[in-house]
Amino acid sequence: MARVIVAGGEIVVPKFTIPGVGYGCYFTDTTGMIVGLHQADESAS
Repeated sequence: MARVIVAGGEIVVPKFTIPGVGYGCYFTDTTGMIVGLHQADESAS
C-alpha cells in the first residue's frame, strides 16, 4: 500500500482481513479509478 501512496494514489479502504481467505484493500489510482487488491492467505484470521 505504501507504493500506492508514493505513486500518487490514495487508500480508500485500508487492508482488511477475510478470515480463512486472505486480505484485501481498495485504493484510487492517479485518474481517480477505484482498484481493489486481494492477497490469498488461507491462514488469515
